[in-house]
Amino acid sequence: PDRMMLAIGQWVRDSIGNKYVDAIPFDLKVSFEDSAPAVPIFFLLSPGVDPVVPVRLLGHQLGKTEEEGKFVTVSLGQGQEPVAEKALDRMYVSGGWAMLQNIELVARWLPKLEKKLEGLIEGAHPDFRVFLSALPQKVVPVPILQNSIKLTNEPPSGLKANMLRAYLLFNNDVWDSSSKQSELKSVVFALCFFHSVVCERRKFGPIGWNRAYPFNEGDLTVCIKVAYNYLEANAKIP
Repeated sequence: PDRMMLAIGQWVRDSIGNKYVDAIPFDLKVSFEDSAPAVPIFFLLSPGVDPVVPVRLLGHQLGKTEEEGKFVTVSLGQGQEPVAEKALDRMYVSGGWAMLQNIELVARWLPKLEKKLEGLIEGAHPDFRVFLSALPQKVVPVPILQNSIKLTNEPPSGLKANMLRAYLLFNNDVWDSSSKQSELKSVVFALCFFHSVVCERRKFGPIGWNRAYPFNEGDLTVCIKVAYNYLEANAKIP
């Protein structure tokens, strides 16, 4: 069956072109233009994808960063509901971004979140934005879904597509700020290649991995930051 899928993909490429098979690069900036204080952006999560990374990158470009107090993330779970409500109220006034992750974990609180979002429409700062993320489950109230821009960012198929997706997570600032650019590029290539192999083998289930290995985009960016710090802190490279 796995060879049949590859053969069909190749047949489509040969018949009508690559654009019908190759994954479209995820561009949050385009979707963000349609958002508003009354229109949240809702991420439907898929394995191996971390929506916080593209939101942080876009926030850095638009001046909405955690350092400036204009961006806050709350990973929802037991006892985090008051923290999320305070974050929404603060960003509502200051014109920042509030991102609530894994809202499906607090199903009982979601009706209150629905009313909260409706109450934050009137008088909101024009730059106020809400980002939500959840696994595809039936616990999310329908009005929240109807009022939101719904996005999903599934891992691309194929090693080449995964490598391109991994490299799109970074910009020239990564290289420009390093004093060991050549060595850093080698490390980044190795980590992106490892990340791509993990994503591609995951779809084969127990044949690919004996145990599930959730190495996602957030882990990749953290690994590269750690490698960058090691290279900058040590004169001799092992």
